[in-house]
Amino acid sequence: MEELENESSLDKTKDLFSALPFMSVFPFEEYDIKLEEKGKDYLQLGISPLLIDMIGESGMTETVSFYYYDNDSKVAISVSRDDLDWIAEESERIKKMDAIRLTIDKALEEDDLIQKSKAIKLGKKFTKELGCDHMLSLDFGEILNEFLGIYDTVLTSKIKLGLQKLSEASIKSTEYSERQFKAVTGFLNFQLHYSRIILGVVIAAKIY
Repeated sequence: MEELENESSLDKTKDLFSALPFMSVFPFEEYDIKLEEKGKDYLQLGISPLLIDMIGESGMTETVSFYYYDNDSKVAISVSRDDLDWIAEESERIKKMDAIRLTIDKALEEDDLIQKSKAIKLGKKFTKELGCDHMLSLDFGEILNEFLGIYDTVLTSKIKLGLQKLSEASIKSTEYSERQFKAVTGFLNFQLHYSRIILGVVIAAKIY
């Protein structure tokens, strides 16, 4: 059974590299990357991933899902294949990447919520430079609610709004319980991973 699962995984990887050859040199190894069809029933996988619906398209469309772990929870960030192609084409416009890579990596490693917030803002600026503004139109309220559900906790509407706006004043003035802190950290890390994935696609396209 294990051999069959390994073969299936290899087949999916080959499909990904055939569809998007530059992804063969994607620089961040901690993500489990799969080419999938949007609309797949994730409940059948036995996990509760957070799946971003980037564009309101109808029918089954190809997406690339980047899986990672937030503590013990498996999370997925899914981007349409068309968007990855777009990022690859626009990657020539980006000249400097070392600073943002270091900033995001450090923010992911640390527990400082303010540092994470600043790195997210830098990541959004980077995404705008690619001309992919629509990729920033995410339902952050729903994403935050997903993480609150994962850690079985709640926040007031005022605190949630401050987090969605990345308000440093609101973050500084709030005392979080252990569960709340894990949920907030997961929410902010989700956005950092998102920026990091976009950065990784840019790097892959430039070196392929």
